[in-house]
Amino acid sequence: MKYPDGSLVKLGDIAPDRCVIEIDRRTLPGESEASVRREITALLRANKLSATIFSSKGAPALPLETDAKLPLVRQFPGAAKQARPMGVDYFCDAAVMAAGGIPSVVFGPGDIAQAHTADEWISLAELEHGKDLLVRFFTLLP
Repeated sequence: MKYPDGSLVKLGDIAPDRCVIEIDRRTLPGESEASVRREITALLRANKLSATIFSSKGAPALPLETDAKLPLVRQFPGAAKQARPMGVDYFCDAAVMAAGGIPSVVFGPGDIAQAHTADEWISLAELEHGKDLLVRFFTLLP
């Protein structure tokens, strides 16, 4: 890059007056929004950086915390042919219901990358797989 007079711009010659970074840091089970904010602030301070941190969300994106020892929750991985429950890296309403005292699990056919897109779709094979999982779960119920 060159200055208008033709001389070369050297590293350090130009410094912007500000930098804006957007981070999507979700809370995990056992964390709170406040603990995540403290973690980010400590990281910035440890690196001698200053920042204004704010949330643009209308409500907290709570982690889904359902007791894996609940009877139906224990049975579900077997119906899904999984050894144990596993986490996902997206938010859904199940976290809100669980925070309100309604034990919840998340499952479903398809690919989350296609969910909520303009051309959202699911294959018939994936739909059948989801139906089969529900049937297995319901037949395992006492």
